[in-house]
Amino acid sequence: MRPILRLLGTRYGIALVLTLLVLGVVGIMRGVAGSYRQTLGPAVEPSRSSIDPTAGDDSLLTPDSPAPPSTSPGASEPATVATNFMRAWLNHAGVTPEQWRAGFAKYATSALRDKLKDTDPAGVPALRMTGPVAIQSRADRFVEASLPVDSGTVRLRLLATNGRWLVDGVDWERT
Repeated sequence: MRPILRLLGTRYGIALVLTLLVLGVVGIMRGVAGSYRQTLGPAVEPSRSSIDPTAGDDSLLTPDSPAPPSTSPGASEPATVATNFMRAWLNHAGVTPEQWRAGFAKYATSALRDKLKDTDPAGVPALRMTGPVAIQSRADRFVEASLPVDSGTVRLRLLATNGRWLVDGVDWERT
Protein backbone atom coordinates (compact mmCIF):
# COMPACT_ATOMS: atom_id res chain seq x y z
CA MET A 1 0.00 0.00 0.00
CA ARG A 2 2.83 2.31 0.86
CA PRO A 3 4.35 2.20 -2.69
CA ILE A 4 0.96 3.16 -4.15
CA LEU A 5 0.66 6.18 -1.85
CA ARG A 6 4.22 7.16 -2.66
CA LEU A 7 3.38 6.89 -6.40
CA LEU A 8 0.29 9.09 -5.97
CA GLY A 9 2.45 11.80 -4.39
CA THR A 10 4.57 12.16 -7.55
CA ARG A 11 3.72 14.06 -10.70
CA TYR A 12 3.08 10.75 -12.48
CA GLY A 13 0.59 9.75 -9.87
CA ILE A 14 -1.20 13.09 -10.10
CA ALA A 15 -1.31 12.78 -13.91
CA LEU A 16 -2.78 9.27 -13.56
CA VAL A 17 -5.46 10.47 -11.15
CA LEU A 18 -6.39 13.40 -13.39
CA THR A 19 -6.57 11.13 -16.45
CA LEU A 20 -8.87 8.72 -14.63
CA LEU A 21 -11.05 11.64 -13.52
CA VAL A 22 -11.35 13.01 -17.08
CA LEU A 23 -12.17 9.58 -18.49
CA GLY A 24 -14.76 9.09 -15.77
CA VAL A 25 -16.44 12.45 -16.48
CA VAL A 26 -16.45 11.77 -20.23
CA GLY A 27 -17.95 8.33 -19.67
CA ILE A 28 -20.66 9.69 -17.38
CA MET A 29 -21.50 12.49 -19.85
CA ARG A 30 -21.77 10.04 -22.73
CA GLY A 31 -24.08 7.89 -20.70
CA VAL A 32 -26.28 10.85 -19.80
CA ALA A 33 -26.26 12.18 -23.37
CA GLY A 34 -27.14 8.76 -24.74
CA SER A 35 -30.18 8.42 -22.49
CA TYR A 36 -31.18 12.03 -23.23
CA ARG A 37 -31.13 11.38 -26.98
CA GLN A 38 -33.33 8.34 -26.51
CA THR A 39 -36.00 10.38 -24.70
CA LEU A 40 -36.29 12.89 -27.53
CA GLY A 41 -38.27 10.48 -29.64
CA PRO A 42 -37.77 9.49 -33.24
CA ALA A 43 -35.91 11.75 -35.63
CA VAL A 44 -38.18 14.04 -37.60
CA GLU A 45 -38.17 13.42 -41.32
CA PRO A 46 -37.95 16.49 -43.54
CA SER A 47 -41.26 17.38 -45.10
CA ARG A 48 -41.95 16.00 -48.52
CA SER A 49 -42.82 18.59 -51.12
CA SER A 50 -45.19 18.21 -53.99
CA ILE A 51 -42.93 20.40 -56.15
CA ASP A 52 -41.19 18.66 -59.01
CA PRO A 53 -37.42 19.13 -58.47
CA THR A 54 -36.83 18.89 -62.22
CA ALA A 55 -39.22 21.77 -62.98
CA GLY A 56 -36.46 24.39 -62.75
CA ASP A 57 -35.48 27.18 -60.40
CA ASP A 58 -38.36 28.59 -58.37
CA SER A 59 -36.22 31.62 -57.35
CA LEU A 60 -37.21 31.34 -53.71
CA LEU A 61 -33.66 31.29 -52.43
CA THR A 62 -32.05 33.63 -54.96
CA PRO A 63 -32.96 37.21 -55.74
CA ASP A 64 -34.59 38.08 -59.00
CA SER A 65 -32.35 39.18 -61.82
CA PRO A 66 -31.65 42.88 -61.69
CA ALA A 67 -33.66 45.13 -63.92
CA PRO A 68 -31.94 46.27 -67.09
CA PRO A 69 -29.93 49.48 -66.71
CA SER A 70 -31.99 52.64 -66.95
CA THR A 71 -30.99 56.08 -68.20
CA SER A 72 -32.70 59.32 -69.05
CA PRO A 73 -33.83 59.78 -72.64
CA GLY A 74 -30.87 60.88 -74.77
CA ALA A 75 -28.27 59.81 -72.18
CA SER A 76 -25.51 57.43 -73.22
CA GLU A 77 -25.80 53.74 -72.45
CA PRO A 78 -23.37 52.15 -69.95
CA ALA A 79 -21.33 50.46 -72.70
CA THR A 80 -20.79 53.79 -74.47
CA VAL A 81 -19.78 55.55 -71.25
CA ALA A 82 -17.40 52.71 -70.32
CA THR A 83 -15.78 52.74 -73.77
CA ASN A 84 -15.41 56.54 -73.79
CA PHE A 85 -13.96 56.50 -70.27
CA MET A 86 -11.46 53.80 -71.25
CA ARG A 87 -10.33 55.69 -74.35
CA ALA A 88 -9.65 58.77 -72.22
CA TRP A 89 -8.08 56.73 -69.41
CA LEU A 90 -5.75 54.95 -71.84
CA ASN A 91 -4.70 58.29 -73.38
CA HIS A 92 -1.92 58.76 -70.86
CA ALA A 93 1.22 59.02 -72.99
CA GLY A 94 2.57 62.52 -73.62
CA VAL A 95 -0.05 64.34 -71.54
CA THR A 96 0.12 66.06 -68.19
CA PRO A 97 -1.74 64.56 -65.24
CA GLU A 98 -4.21 67.45 -65.44
CA GLN A 99 -4.89 66.80 -69.14
CA TRP A 100 -5.30 63.09 -68.49
CA ARG A 101 -7.81 63.64 -65.68
CA ALA A 102 -9.70 66.25 -67.71
CA GLY A 103 -10.06 63.69 -70.52
CA PHE A 104 -12.12 61.24 -68.46
CA ALA A 105 -13.67 63.69 -65.98
CA LYS A 106 -17.03 63.93 -67.75
CA TYR A 107 -17.43 60.13 -67.59
CA ALA A 108 -16.48 59.77 -63.89
CA THR A 109 -18.27 60.43 -60.62
CA SER A 110 -16.87 63.13 -58.38
CA ALA A 111 -15.85 60.39 -55.92
CA LEU A 112 -13.69 58.70 -58.57
CA ARG A 113 -12.23 62.01 -59.71
CA ASP A 114 -11.26 62.69 -56.08
CA LYS A 115 -9.65 59.25 -55.76
CA LEU A 116 -7.58 59.83 -58.90
CA LYS A 117 -6.65 63.47 -58.23
CA ASP A 118 -3.04 62.59 -57.29
CA THR A 119 -2.62 59.65 -59.69
CA ASP A 120 0.23 59.74 -62.17
CA PRO A 121 -1.02 58.69 -65.63
CA ALA A 122 2.30 56.95 -66.25
CA GLY A 123 1.06 54.28 -63.84
CA VAL A 124 -1.82 53.23 -66.13
CA PRO A 125 -1.06 49.55 -66.79
CA ALA A 126 -2.37 49.39 -70.38
CA LEU A 127 -1.97 51.05 -73.76
CA ARG A 128 -5.00 49.98 -75.77
CA MET A 129 -8.29 48.10 -75.70
CA THR A 130 -8.20 44.71 -77.39
CA GLY A 131 -11.90 43.87 -77.54
CA PRO A 132 -15.43 45.08 -76.95
CA VAL A 133 -16.90 46.02 -73.60
CA ALA A 134 -19.04 43.47 -71.75
CA ILE A 135 -21.72 44.83 -69.42
CA GLN A 136 -23.15 42.93 -66.48
CA SER A 137 -26.17 44.43 -64.72
CA ARG A 138 -26.03 44.31 -60.94
CA ALA A 139 -29.05 46.52 -60.22
CA ASP A 140 -31.15 49.02 -62.11
CA ARG A 141 -28.63 51.77 -61.24
CA PHE A 142 -25.40 49.74 -61.03
CA VAL A 143 -23.52 47.81 -63.72
CA GLU A 144 -20.03 46.40 -64.15
CA ALA A 145 -18.16 46.75 -67.42
CA SER A 146 -15.27 44.48 -68.40
CA LEU A 147 -12.90 45.74 -71.06
CA PRO A 148 -10.03 43.63 -72.39
CA VAL A 149 -6.81 45.60 -72.72
CA ASP A 150 -3.33 44.66 -73.91
CA SER A 151 -2.19 43.87 -70.36
CA GLY A 152 -5.29 42.19 -68.90
CA THR A 153 -8.84 43.22 -68.14
CA VAL A 154 -10.12 46.51 -66.74
CA ARG A 155 -13.33 46.35 -64.73
CA LEU A 156 -15.35 49.51 -64.33
CA ARG A 157 -18.18 50.08 -61.88
CA LEU A 158 -20.83 52.39 -63.31
CA LEU A 159 -23.58 54.11 -61.36
CA ALA A 160 -26.65 55.82 -62.74
CA THR A 161 -26.58 59.32 -61.29
CA ASN A 162 -29.31 61.80 -62.22
CA GLY A 163 -30.22 59.65 -65.24
CA ARG A 164 -26.61 59.49 -66.51
CA TRP A 165 -24.15 56.63 -66.26
CA LEU A 166 -20.82 57.53 -64.66
CA VAL A 167 -17.78 55.41 -63.84
CA ASP A 168 -17.33 55.12 -60.07
CA GLY A 169 -14.52 52.58 -59.81
CA VAL A 170 -11.63 51.14 -61.81
CA ASP A 171 -9.99 47.74 -61.19
CA TRP A 172 -7.39 46.01 -63.30
CA GLU A 173 -6.62 42.30 -63.57
CA ARG A 174 -3.45 41.05 -65.20
CA THR A 175 -3.98 38.01 -67.44
